[in-house]
Amino acid sequence: MIHARRQVGIAVAALFTLVAPASAQPSGACLIQRIEGTVTVSVGGAAPLAAQTGQTLAALDTVRTLPASRVSLGCAGGLKVVVGPDSAITVEGVLAAGSQPFGLRLLEGIAGFLFKGSGGVQVRTPSAVAAVRSTEWAMRWANGVSEVFTREGTVTVSADGGTATLGPGDGVDVSDTGALKPVVQWRPPRIARFGELLGPDW
Repeated sequence: MIHARRQVGIAVAALFTLVAPASAQPSGACLIQRIEGTVTVSVGGAAPLAAQTGQTLAALDTVRTLPASRVSLGCAGGLKVVVGPDSAITVEGVLAAGSQPFGLRLLEGIAGFLFKGSGGVQVRTPSAVAAVRSTEWAMRWANGVSEVFTREGTVTVSADGGTATLGPGDGVDVSDTGALKPVVQWRPPRIARFGELLGPDW
């Protein structure tokens, strides 16, 4: 279980519009494919610098977006990620021997994922863990709540309060203490809000 102060993990699949094929990404890394607005990268915890299209992100590198900014990443194993405004995500890389799972940590804000590759993906936030293969979903961490929405496929979300399985159109909120709210079908306005934040790449 993930405790309230720990990072939350979610294994998911993500969809993105890429400039280069996913096969071009080094194992355990991500490649910056597209930048909108102001985006910075902190390499291994160093001071942030302006992000560059084509830049490789390895384990412990963090990408941050400012207001009205987005960045699209192509990651190992066929994972595509769109990071929305006012957000930060850290690459954890391959978390076990071989090609799975591939880990990311959503520190704040929102990210959308499209995963059509093999293996698995794990995305962490401060309150929940979600696991998915070959699916499309998004996750947001804001105001002490993890929000997980599944557009396609199946996502399993785990937290201190238990485990939930999401199908297409389902969403769930997880508090900062790990309490899971009921799984519900999201209404169009809430889905549209995620779409507005993530943009057309998601």
